[in-house]
Amino acid sequence: MKPLLLFFAIATVLLFSSCSSAPSPDPVSVAVTDTEPLGEGIKTLAYALLGASVVITLGRLLR
Repeated sequence: MKPLLLFFAIATVLLFSSCSSAPSPDPVSVAVTDTEPLGEGIKTLAYALLGASVVITLGRLLR
């Protein structure tokens, strides 16, 4: 009986605490910046990782 009463008490508190009369504010628009340099950096890192994996694989094959 206690868990059921506790459940209804928590549900009532949550129901009344979530009601607000003030409307939510409009979302703020975010200006998108240029991401071209970031894309070039990621591409360079990807090529570096690919090259390192090729060197490691060839090193293991030649052992």
